[in-house]
Amino acid sequence: MAENGPRNKFGLLVILGLIVASAAGWYIYSMGRESTDDAFVDGKVFAVSPRVSGYVTEVLVEDNQRVQAGQPLVLLDASEYEVARASARAALAEAEAMLASLELGVPLELTQTEQRVRGARAQLESMRKTLDMLGREEEAAAQELKRAEAENDLARSELRRMQALQRSGAVSRSALDTAETRARSAQAMAQASAARRDMAAKQRASTRADMARLEANIELAATGQEQADIRARQVEAQRARVELARSQAEQAELNRGYTTVKSPADGFVTRKQVQAGLMVSRGQPLLAVVPLDPQKLWITANFKETQLTRVRPGQRAYIRVDAFPDRKLLGKVESIMAGTGAVFSLFPPENATGNYVKVVQRIPVKIVFDEAPGNLPDLRVGMSALPVIFTD
Repeated sequence: MAENGPRNKFGLLVILGLIVASAAGWYIYSMGRESTDDAFVDGKVFAVSPRVSGYVTEVLVEDNQRVQAGQPLVLLDASEYEVARASARAALAEAEAMLASLELGVPLELTQTEQRVRGARAQLESMRKTLDMLGREEEAAAQELKRAEAENDLARSELRRMQALQRSGAVSRSALDTAETRARSAQAMAQASAARRDMAAKQRASTRADMARLEANIELAATGQEQADIRARQVEAQRARVELARSQAEQAELNRGYTTVKSPADGFVTRKQVQAGLMVSRGQPLLAVVPLDPQKLWITANFKETQLTRVRPGQRAYIRVDAFPDRKLLGKVESIMAGTGAVFSLFPPENATGNYVKVVQRIPVKIVFDEAPGNLPDLRVGMSALPVIFTD
């Protein structure tokens, strides 16, 4: 019994020594390292929407299919846009022929009969009414543009809030995609409103030029001024009409090309929501393209603020992805977000009211891969990861 006492004490000392050695070893191992399991593979997601409305005649891709930038994805019925293009080209050719005829010096009659003068004055009065109507249309288009710009600003603000929420994990990726689509749709509506306003302004300018020409013709017919002055004003007005017809023809050509919806980047098709036979509108989300190029993927790691004391951009890191537990991927810190996730949330905390409870905040850190091309596994956006940053 007396011998067992020293043996027990020796065993306890051995166990205590192992515990102390293990703790010291872990402390030395963990020095200069920061890690978190609140991290995910992140990347860009391109929402694909048509720039014109139309009837879907063919869908050329399937979900998860790899596509190249510029590859056709969806075809819309181009019949009406081909008709519009042909009509615009014909109008442009007619305007150019008229301009050529005027520039050759086809004279107007030096003397105008009273009947023709009365007809010209009646036409001038009709133009004044048309000008008033165009002024009202331009004003309405300007008001519509203000409303569209306000909606665009609201959508962009909502997108920024949703991006902040998605980084903190408060909303799903699909909610962020919806916000991005709304922002693009609002921007497209604002651009369309601006185009309508500009078109109304051009039409007013053209009408003013026609009125100026007609007034000059009436005045010259009454006063007998030189025929060259009439021709000069006619040529100037006709040039304005030619420019308007040319812009309309160019827009018609663009609209015809927009009936082929193309991929904005190399990647994989996902979230396909379109099929042949659907009638789609401008800006409507059809599918998404997700680039999985390693150069376009990164890790978004949400570190506690207490962990970022010595974290700096450029520091080395390694990453383990849950889907590939046996792989240790190299990386480096690219940037640290300018604020915590809570600050950029939809409802940021108001610490100046009520009782205050201190909560450790998390700050997103962007970690890019530092692997050789072709050395990364098949990563997917949203995969869980465990990054470790070497701060020393």
